[in-house]
Amino acid sequence: MSLRETNRRMRLRRTGTIPADARVRHYDELDEETQVAVSEIAGRPRTAPETEDLDDGDVVKFTDYYKVRAR
Repeated sequence: MSLRETNRRMRLRRTGTIPADARVRHYDELDEETQVAVSEIAGRPRTAPETEDLDDGDVVKFTDYYKVRAR
């Protein structure tokens, strides 16, 4: 997993709405370390370091759809 040099953290929040302009990433498209981070923080009040695989506003299809928030 390539970490960004921004010191930002990402959080995944379940979403029922996918914006038309959102980039949707499927879990199996992500590198192995990003997959581990997604499985650890999806739907939980946790954060992980921001990665190059996911950008703020992306949507990840995992067990449900999760919107990426990076701050």
